[in-house]
Amino acid sequence: MATATKRSRPRPKTQKSVSGHSTSVEVRALRQRHGLPQGLLARLLDVSLRTVSGLESGSVAPAQLRRNVTQVNRLCGALAEAMESGYVGRWLDEPNEMLGGLKPVEAVERGQIDLVWQVVEGLRSGSQL
Repeated sequence: MATATKRSRPRPKTQKSVSGHSTSVEVRALRQRHGLPQGLLARLLDVSLRTVSGLESGSVAPAQLRRNVTQVNRLCGALAEAMESGYVGRWLDEPNEMLGGLKPVEAVERGQIDLVWQVVEGLRSGSQL
């Protein structure tokens, strides 16, 4: 006797998710701790403002986005070792002569995250670059 079973659609491999609640809390805490407006965080994560808003409201995040949130969290944490945590967002959004006049967020958007990390490491160590 054959029984009909409901088949669910498999999720695309790029949409593997993690707990939306933990990502929501982490994103909100990251923004508040480091003074990051949603628009700036969206640029750092390379997503839309709507996606950041959705993350904060409890949407489930794809694994790739989760990795980006972790990387931005690490960057902000490293900056917070060199300056007051609440100033991090402002620093990321101001032109920096060590980045050729680019804002650090612009350097990240252009794929120059390694250069931003060099500046951050210089700030943390107190050395002149």
